[in-house]
Amino acid sequence: MSGKFLSDTWYRVAPLRPRLHTHVRVFRQRFRGRAWYVLQDPGSGRAHRFTPATYALIDGLDGQHTVDELWQRLAESLGDHAPTQDEVIQVLAQLHGADVLQGDSLPDLDEALERQRRQRRQKLLQSLGNPMALRLRLWDPQRFLDRSWPWVRWAFGPLGVALWLAVVGSALALAARHWDALSGNLADRVLALENLVLLALAWPVVKVLHELAHAWAVKRGGGEVHEMGVMFLVFMPVPYLDASAAGAFRGKWQRIGVSAAGILAEIFVAALAMFVWAAAEPGAVRAIAFNVMLIGGVSTLLFNANPLLRFDGYYMLADLLEIPNLAQRSNRYLGYLVKRYGFGAVDAVAPSEQPGERRWLALYAPLSWCYRVVVMFGIALFVAAEYFFVGVVLALWSVAMMFGWPLARGLHFVLRNHELDRHRRRAVLGTFGTAAALLLLAFVVPLPSWTAVEGVVWVPRQAEVRAGGAGFVARLRAEPGTAVQGGQPLVELHDDELLTSLAVSRARVERLRVEHARDRFSDRLRAELTRQNLLVEEAALERAERRVAELTAAAARDGQWVLLGTPDLEGRHVRQGELLGYVATGTLDDIRVVVAQEDVDLVRQATRAVQVRLADQPGATLAARLVREVPEASDEVPSKALTIDGGGRLAADPRDPNGVRTLARTFQFELELAPGAGELRFGTRAHVRFEHRPAPLAEQAWRRLRQTLLGTLGL
Repeated sequence: MSGKFLSDTWYRVAPLRPRLHTHVRVFRQRFRGRAWYVLQDPGSGRAHRFTPATYALIDGLDGQHTVDELWQRLAESLGDHAPTQDEVIQVLAQLHGADVLQGDSLPDLDEALERQRRQRRQKLLQSLGNPMALRLRLWDPQRFLDRSWPWVRWAFGPLGVALWLAVVGSALALAARHWDALSGNLADRVLALENLVLLALAWPVVKVLHELAHAWAVKRGGGEVHEMGVMFLVFMPVPYLDASAAGAFRGKWQRIGVSAAGILAEIFVAALAMFVWAAAEPGAVRAIAFNVMLIGGVSTLLFNANPLLRFDGYYMLADLLEIPNLAQRSNRYLGYLVKRYGFGAVDAVAPSEQPGERRWLALYAPLSWCYRVVVMFGIALFVAAEYFFVGVVLALWSVAMMFGWPLARGLHFVLRNHELDRHRRRAVLGTFGTAAALLLLAFVVPLPSWTAVEGVVWVPRQAEVRAGGAGFVARLRAEPGTAVQGGQPLVELHDDELLTSLAVSRARVERLRVEHARDRFSDRLRAELTRQNLLVEEAALERAERRVAELTAAAARDGQWVLLGTPDLEGRHVRQGELLGYVATGTLDDIRVVVAQEDVDLVRQATRAVQVRLADQPGATLAARLVREVPEASDEVPSKALTIDGGGRLAADPRDPNGVRTLARTFQFELELAPGAGELRFGTRAHVRFEHRPAPLAEQAWRRLRQTLLGTLGL
């Protein structure tokens, strides 16, 4: 027998004659083509997975044979595939910790109570370490499930599936028709104080149905549910239940069905609420229906259905991949990689030997952590926009539990864990050396800094033709595409109210002139008063005539008249200052770029160079210089190509028929390309990079965080 099978502590367990509790249930399952045995304790609801070789040992725990006899038998029958003595000790400790073993002597009650207290403390620390959820156990729902099952059995069959598809499909079509009304001004509507009250009332009701759907699905599979309570999800109390009994179900699709039952029930309730919302008049009923849709839609997608959080979607993914305990095993696998390749612990044991599992284990924990960080800070910003103090507290808690707590645990592992006793020096030097290098890189080493924006090839400012006043387009004084001269009228507007005001002003001036001529010799005092009124009216007439003259837009220079938009401009109302077209001449070398409000100060004050890449010349980088800045923010962009509808980055206002008005206000800059850029086409999209002074990564991150906070919170 090979020495690798032996253990120095084997003498402590070799003479024991343990046996499993009679209430323990055993199930055989297959994961990734391999057979496994699952032991379930109905009392605690916990399940434990073992390999066939390990289960061969567990199956022999009958209270008659010693542990050493059972292991010797396995070593003879399985040879090199038999579990080692250390593995046997580990299995026995796991079963003992789960309270599923009993021996021929009375148990140590004090030790069992202490173990239960440690388990409760561990659960509490896990809850505190996850700002998403704090759990309090309240109720055993099994008797209720037994009594209610005959009434809901039909919903878990073909009739329930058909009804779900019909209702949800119809609700989705109805939601698409009312999307603007549903999504408009969402943050203010959701966080309004009166809506928070309705949300707090609707949330537990929807979540109770969600959890009962899980429980009935477990009941359908023959399992039992013995724990239900309250979970504080981002400070919002919602019910939860322990459906871990489904882990013993033999078929993976049966287990996936249990995890999906709550999501499907919530979506169904949200679909019913959609019909109520569409039929109800504005008021409390419609507001409650809206909140039910919000809970059943947004919370389901962000939390329950997302596999990166340890809710329903996580268990569905774990069963689909056939990797039980995906999150815990992913953390252990990353720890193994650090110990094995970072700290040189060549004796570290990998938690997985299957290549297909290793990829998922290496990816899941980092992706899950990043998503939790994004979600928590997104929620904190969303809440802080209305309730600043609550949002700040939530953000600080997230920082402490997602950065501070893992860092503290990591340091404790490096400094105290016995697995690193023979590699402590390398572990400490490697850890603190890496930390010092990262701090140096983050706070000292300057890195390139830039702001990337989009723009379009444009004409100079003096080539623009804008409406001098507001009015309806009466006619085009020059055909688009023809050559025009400076000062030539191009577009004539008509404003009945302004023309009426002009006629009235002229009549007043004529009347006052007649009165002044009449009283000039007969009544000098009255003539003087009339003269002063005449001066006022003449000034008003001059302003009215100037405004009427501005209704005709003229060319500011010689060139070719290019009309913006469609030729059927006549009859359309335009605003004062609205862009009507251009007078283009010569070679184009101007770029009009749009900069977000949070980046404008950096572009103004710290730009050292400007580089441009054109969409039709992706391989060429062109130099440019900043010529001019539009002094105020605007919600209008030069071209539709800069909006999402045109392939750009900015969200367009759906109420704008031209598609050039945006939801967020931006600043515009004019760039001039260096000589040698070649012939440019008007309206071509340009990708522009403003290069700034190199700065450490921490400075750049702080600046971006500050910009985000200022933009989101309006500080």
